[in-house]
Amino acid sequence: MLKFVSTGDAGPSASTSTDSVDTHPASASTSTDPEQPASANTVQTSSESRKTVTDPGEVQAASVSTSTTRGVQSAADTSSSDPNRTVAAPPNDPADWPPVLTDFMRTELVRRGPFKPGLDFSFPKDKSRRAFHSGLLQRKLSNGEKIHRSWLTYSIKNNAVYCFCCKLFSTKYNKIIKEGVNDWSNINAILKHHESSPEHTQNMIKWRELDLRLSQGQTLDQIQMTIYEAERKRWRDVLTRLISITQSLAERNLAFRGSSEKLFQPDNGNFLKEVELLAKFDPIMENHLSKIKDGQTHAHYLGQHTQNELIQIVSGKILEAIVTQIRDSKYFSIILDCTPDISHQEQMSIILRSVALRGKPEIKEHFLGFVNVEATTGLNLSTVILNKLNELKISFEDCRGQAFDNGANMKGKNQGLQARLLRRNPSAVFVPCGAHTLNLVIADAAKSSKDAVGFFGHVQKLFTFFSAGTQRWSVLKKHVKITMKSWSDTR
Repeated sequence: MLKFVSTGDAGPSASTSTDSVDTHPASASTSTDPEQPASANTVQTSSESRKTVTDPGEVQAASVSTSTTRGVQSAADTSSSDPNRTVAAPPNDPADWPPVLTDFMRTELVRRGPFKPGLDFSFPKDKSRRAFHSGLLQRKLSNGEKIHRSWLTYSIKNNAVYCFCCKLFSTKYNKIIKEGVNDWSNINAILKHHESSPEHTQNMIKWRELDLRLSQGQTLDQIQMTIYEAERKRWRDVLTRLISITQSLAERNLAFRGSSEKLFQPDNGNFLKEVELLAKFDPIMENHLSKIKDGQTHAHYLGQHTQNELIQIVSGKILEAIVTQIRDSKYFSIILDCTPDISHQEQMSIILRSVALRGKPEIKEHFLGFVNVEATTGLNLSTVILNKLNELKISFEDCRGQAFDNGANMKGKNQGLQARLLRRNPSAVFVPCGAHTLNLVIADAAKSSKDAVGFFGHVQKLFTFFSAGTQRWSVLKKHVKITMKSWSDTR
């Protein structure tokens, strides 16, 4: 049986960053154990961020593009007599393509087309301060007419350009085919020389002809391609349902895995249980589970690696939607606080507050996640938050407010976090946390009164006495209609 796996420079076992979805098969061909357990991941979302991604189709493109190709087994079975042969679906970046491309790899790459970075990608500059730019995608003729260089593809990994069609079909060694070209000082001359070569013209014809035949369904192995497309659609449908299950569990903040990783076990966790439940009513999932039970497929995408990656994909799409909304609003304020978690790691929560301008203006608070901080000094916290905003490509110059608690490291006049951020942006006005300020006032006012200290002290002693045993608590409830609470050291 043929199985698609992700490949990279390290060989067939390597995986790409966002295109790879777990490709490890189950340990036994007839087992219903999806995969071995691993640490569970969580999705950090707010009520608003959950609204931004409610359609599984919005995140499907991030996971299905290469995942479905790797899962196409039945279609590939018809092309080889070796049941254990592996066909690799290459990643998008041309620098990660394997040296030898099979027909199935070449077909998948032609379907995708040349890889182009996102619109917000910043091309790195070389020592001479030169970099790739969008103008290189146009060729200017002697009569002034401009022609689009559809064959030019960019590699983020190598910061170089490749010829897409020649890398697909050429067997000769050329730097623009094998290693990529990043000589930005002479790039125009190099591209003009290459696109004028006869071999490039021949490879362009081969690429366009294959692309046309695939779009019109006129390939020579049309029966095989029909089976391939049917299997491709089946995997898309399966992954769409798995993404929906991932969103459902994440929105309710439920754990994904249990103590068992096998299907149809009472303790296999919420994810597999929802898969089993959906299979009772959905023919696609029913067929998928039957293939797993009968040993017809090993790449089932139900194991812990796939679950973790689906979580990260959904989380990434939510974060993209949040950042887009903040950029549309332009101005924002920062709210953050630090607290140690159960593993004794200092976690800083980051919230950005902005006004949504789409439709009726509405104030939105977006939770961006937790960030580990090594030190809670004003210097370190300011460095962490500025790096986080820079990573998300959100300009701190558009910040108009900052709100923290009243700790010395936060509101310090000279070395505090607010003072350091205020020096970077005088418009980021500091407003201390109202709840924390009120708590400090009430706590200090109560401590200054001997009567208040004595009253709360007696209440705490009564609570300690009656809560020491269930019989004492029953006696208290029998004679008193109110419920006693323990003394709180914080609020």
